[in-house]
Amino acid sequence: MKKEKFNLRFGVLALVVLTAAMSRLLPHPPNVTPVGAMAIFGGAYFTSRWQSVLMPLAALWLSDLVLNNVIYKAFFPTFTVFYEGAAWIYGAFALVAVLGIVFLKKIKTINVVAVSLVASVLFFLITNFGVWASGTMYPKTGVGLVACYTAGLPYLLNTLGGDLLWCSVLFGGFEWAKKQFPSLATA
Repeated sequence: MKKEKFNLRFGVLALVVLTAAMSRLLPHPPNVTPVGAMAIFGGAYFTSRWQSVLMPLAALWLSDLVLNNVIYKAFFPTFTVFYEGAAWIYGAFALVAVLGIVFLKKIKTINVVAVSLVASVLFFLITNFGVWASGTMYPKTGVGLVACYTAGLPYLLNTLGGDLLWCSVLFGGFEWAKKQFPSLATA
């Protein structure tokens, strides 16, 4: 069996995504987190499509484990692996990673900004629909759906700002690192 040597690029990308996910443990305004940006980043930079989706989702899940079972322990009476609504959130982020795969084959600032904005809106639409469809807070009517989206607008603004900020940090940082360490560039 052939022994595979360590892939520096993969290791650095995985570390960036994991570090971004764990930064959710630091105090921050609601929805101003690197999660959307790390899904876009993963979609854009991991060379394997399954890694592009799986790595950001795995990092999100690990940070969720810590958040839900340590930080927000009072809200979860037992150890929580997944939480109500997780399918909507993880599904939305998987689609966000796919946006990175499809639209960021060439990393340009304008493309990253455009994908970031589309990703924020996509996440808002999917997760708020999930709140409306699977919850009891809003009536299952058109008016209830509009009320759910309206209530979520402040979070959309935070998500837009957070995704733009964190995309700048992740993409800018990695592009800078590639110039300093050419071995990080794609083979």
